[in-house]
Amino acid sequence: MAGKDITLVIFTCEGREHLLLKSFESFSKSCKTVFSNKLLAIDGKISQATIDTIAPETVIQATTRKGYVNSIINALKNIGTEYFFWLEDDWEFPCEFSVESFIPFFDDQKLLQVIFAKGVLNADFKLYQTTDLYINDFGFSANPSLCRTGVMKNVFNEVVAFKKDEETKFMSFEYFVTKYSERNGLLSLVKYHDDQAFVNHVGELESTAREYHMINSVSIPVKQGNNDYISGLKREKKIRFHNKAGLFIKLYGAIVYLSIKLFFSRQAYDFAFRIYIASLRRFKH
Repeated sequence: MAGKDITLVIFTCEGREHLLLKSFESFSKSCKTVFSNKLLAIDGKISQATIDTIAPETVIQATTRKGYVNSIINALKNIGTEYFFWLEDDWEFPCEFSVESFIPFFDDQKLLQVIFAKGVLNADFKLYQTTDLYINDFGFSANPSLCRTGVMKNVFNEVVAFKKDEETKFMSFEYFVTKYSERNGLLSLVKYHDDQAFVNHVGELESTAREYHMINSVSIPVKQGNNDYISGLKREKKIRFHNKAGLFIKLYGAIVYLSIKLFFSRQAYDFAFRIYIASLRRFKH
């Protein structure tokens, strides 16, 4: 099926090629849309062999990591279609689908995106016109989604112009887009599969430092190899001794369980391996 008005935009960063290749393979098998353009946005260095496997028509790359927000801004500048499909490098697609089947819903001019659900149906969400499509009350999401290009360009133009200081250092781009949507009455929808997850998130243990996702990274360079992780959602949280002691006990139990489980489960083995690799990197990336 043809998606003449849709660009596929794939976001990745240094150190995640193994996830990117698996995700792209899964996406390619399940997605039946032929996109008008395929754009690969890269933050950092990846191998030419990986780029050749993806075979994008357009490559946007910062060979030294500049942060996710910069990748998004540079990618948006190179999208010429009315819609684009947002695809990060760590998703699995068990269900067949065609992206253009969601375009008719964009007749609603207030619709910003259709998101592929990564969890079971939220009982608080309201049905939107048809089975398995619900109104998202949580705000904008960078999960796999079909987005309206013009609005997203407007949003990130505001991100660039927005004041950046100590008060905004923990403001993520998703939070910024959510607030923009609220001010302008924009709508996000969530697509489920029989009230279950439509996609699976496979890279949650390999997240990069949160400051790469903050709007301040546009103007304030991210310190390479010396990134502070943020505990707590959209806010700074001071970690006290009792927090650390409690987590130590939980972590010890989890280690014992995972050490046994890895002998019987490939998934557990993969989790343990990722934790080991993260430890070699001193948990910085």
